Amino acid sequence: MSEFQCYQFKTIDRPLSNSEREEVDSWSSRGEVTSTTATFVYHYGDFKKEPEWAVEHYFDAMIYFANWGTRRLLLKLPVDLIKPKELAKYCTEVDWSGDYIRLEKKGQVYLLDLYFANEEGGEWMEDDDFDIHALGQTRDELIAGNYISLYLLWTKMNASAEMDDDEDDDEDDDNDDDEKWNIAPPLPANFKRVDAKLKAFIEYFEIDDSIVKAAKTASATVVAKAPEYSQLLKSLPEAERLDWLERVLKEEPNLGALLKKRLKEMEKK
Repeated sequence: MSEFQCYQFKTIDRPLSNSEREEVDSWSSRGEVTSTTATFVYHYGDFKKEPEWAVEHYFDAMIYFANWGTRRLLLKLPVDLIKPKELAKYCTEVDWSGDYIRLEKKGQVYLLDLYFANEEGGEWMEDDDFDIHALGQTRDELIAGNYISLYLLWTKMNASAEMDDDEDDDEDDDNDDDEKWNIAPPLPANFKRVDAKLKAFIEYFEIDDSIVKAAKTASATVVAKAPEYSQLLKSLPEAERLDWLERVLKEEPNLGALLKKRLKEMEKK
């Protein structure tokens, strides 16, 4: 079977400018580039740029998959829209498999890097096997504070690590590395259904249905009072309300999320 690697990049907050598009197009003769996406497929050779650099400077999301079983999702998250301490609870490193969930700050953004390697691999693949548009929406969920995707992936990686650790327990009962797998991240509340965005994520990272079902069963039901945004908006100083309207006219990205964050901060005071 021939080698297959696919890199798909996507902009979410803004399209590429003409000069940026020309720059991205120059990266490889194997690329298909538009104002919002770029796809590079290799049957031999490899992508010459660092994916982290490409996402940091040009895109908001990347998926990488290869026919030997590797899956990777790389997301750029603005620092003022996320809670890095909450996201960090889901980060993990699996030594024996190389799987990981990492969060790294780069200037005014964070890069969330999700990597999974299926040792079985070996299947025929095409560049449209996975949808960067659906997987890129994981970013919106994380910005909104919904971490169920990370919980499910952490659980998949942790389950594999625990099985490996069980085999080694007799050899070294005092191994500190073994203990880290027992510290589970929080299971998000109100997880009762799998929507299209989460389904794409589950299929991409090959998360077992048993893990999803167990999470649904254990997820607590919490009834939270929704913020009264209309009332909070009226409480904003007039000058600040006008500033938000001007930013709307300028089509500033992520403005809805930023405004909700500001209003929630007011509610706590």
